[in-house]
Amino acid sequence: MRKCPKCGTELPDEALFCNECGEKLPSPVVEEKKDETSDNNSTTEPAAKAPETSTTAETTTETAPSSSAASETAGSYTAPVDNSVLAKAQAESKNSNIGIIAVAAVGLLLVILLIVGISSWLGGGYKAPLKHFVRNFNNQSADVEDYLSCVAPGFAVNLYKDVYGIFKSADKGVIEDFDEAVAEEFEDFFDDVIDDFGDDFKLTFEIRDAEPLDDRDIKDIEEIYEDLFDSIEDDFDYEDEDTYEDLADDLDKYADISLSKSQIRKLQNAVESFMGKLENFKIQDAYEVKVRFVIEGEDGSEKTTETFYIIKVNGDWFLEPFSFMSAIGSDLLPYDMYDLLWYLY
Repeated sequence: MRKCPKCGTELPDEALFCNECGEKLPSPVVEEKKDETSDNNSTTEPAAKAPETSTTAETTTETAPSSSAASETAGSYTAPVDNSVLAKAQAESKNSNIGIIAVAAVGLLLVILLIVGISSWLGGGYKAPLKHFVRNFNNQSADVEDYLSCVAPGFAVNLYKDVYGIFKSADKGVIEDFDEAVAEEFEDFFDDVIDDFGDDFKLTFEIRDAEPLDDRDIKDIEEIYEDLFDSIEDDFDYEDEDTYEDLADDLDKYADISLSKSQIRKLQNAVESFMGKLENFKIQDAYEVKVRFVIEGEDGSEKTTETFYIIKVNGDWFLEPFSFMSAIGSDLLPYDMYDLLWYLY
């Protein structure tokens, strides 16, 4: 008999794998036992040899038996070798790995669904820019970039940020004057709101209907931006370095703003990036929404229902500016909010 080197189970000499754990066993070295019995001793009585054979068969050690010992026990029953244990162990291991992968995949799916659910609960999706705009309005925000993110795609917001940063690094005083002028515009605007509705004014909305736009409607909107790109390209050679050199000269001459070579190059890069995104303007999703607006305070209230588009471009949802500005231009409030939005653009 031989023992499994891994688990210690006793096994037949000819076994190739352990019946218990499936461990592969080293190949046994079999030596044929030479017949030490000569014809001259054939007269010896069998009874005299029997005790020796019995003693040899019962003698075992903790090490693997020799081939001669195996020959002496050849007359005893030997269990058949079951090499299917290895295949079974391998299959169980494979199934175990598949099970782990399946559990991990289900867990990941649940996390994704949870994130999507939380985002929806917090107001994600096409409703988000409308909620954002109304929140800014009620907080009397004067942040141009924040308003712009509600009514423009991300690449347009990036252009504003880039140009703002370039001019701020070139002439901080010019940007301070710009910020002050914007703050005064917003202050005057909200003073009018307070005069009409009181200090506690609040704008709320309710989406009465939301219909996904079909491909034809989406194409109609995309064509508006294609026309916008063409009109800018016709009037402004944005890929020519000389265009920006001329612009820098005009800024220095008429606005006393000096741009360095690197700032001119940054300005060109920002504009080219914006135009590249505008040229490839593709709507991923879009809704036509009918919204009921209500603004009210201690001194009065107004209600109106307007219809406009909310679209998604490059992963960004925003109020489609042309339809939104047209919708609220004169009907949303008794004062002209259209002027404020036009100023932002």
